[in-house]
Amino acid sequence: MPLACYLQIHYSKIHYLKTHGSKLLMGLLVACLSSNALAQDWAPTPHIEVQGEARLSLEADLVNIHASFSTENRDSQLAIQDLEQDFGLLLRDLKRQVPKGARLEAGQITIYPRRTQHKDAWQITGYTASRDLKLIDLPVAEAGKWIEKITEGKPSQLGPINYHSSQSSQSRNPALEGALKDAQEKAQLMAKSLGQNLGRALQIQETSSPRVALSVAAPRMMMAADSANESITPELAPGKVEASARVRVIFELLN
Repeated sequence: MPLACYLQIHYSKIHYLKTHGSKLLMGLLVACLSSNALAQDWAPTPHIEVQGEARLSLEADLVNIHASFSTENRDSQLAIQDLEQDFGLLLRDLKRQVPKGARLEAGQITIYPRRTQHKDAWQITGYTASRDLKLIDLPVAEAGKWIEKITEGKPSQLGPINYHSSQSSQSRNPALEGALKDAQEKAQLMAKSLGQNLGRALQIQETSSPRVALSVAAPRMMMAADSANESITPELAPGKVEASARVRVIFELLN
């Protein structure tokens, strides 16, 4: 390239930078200042994060009673017929007496073969038909009377018997309100210690799944079919029902 042409091009670049360089620098400065101002506007709100928890002991005033009924026969159809004959009579009788607020649920019939081993082979020697019965949300005061009624139907198994509270049935978790109050009291104490005031809640999160522990009066009460005709009134001790909750709350801090 001729020297004259090279000098001309070089001079043009220098002239362009002198003419537009100040504008570029000014634009970069404005962008920088704007970003700083924007960063100040988006600065995090002063806050405090706390966890709260609560545990309640509730009176067990309701009970769920479970029972199973079964019959055996060499013929599967006869096993079902024998079961339905006795179970059907009991079910109709109990339905007429179910107190208000409680409900009676009868399960489906299940049947399975009874096998015995003869030499090296297994043979089907009979069938067992069974059906479950559940009495749900029965008042505790009537539990003993209803257990006696159910035993009249000669259950093959009585139990478990689970106690729970009507308070836990009406609320998702009765301990949740206590956990939130605990978090707020902790945050207020911490803010006061720092010479600040507590603002509104910015974020609330339940950190534990709703938990209401049932009280089990009798894990399993087994009854032989030939002795179930005797009147049995077990001593019931409902005890307490435990409910717990845990939350995480972020509060705003105010000067």
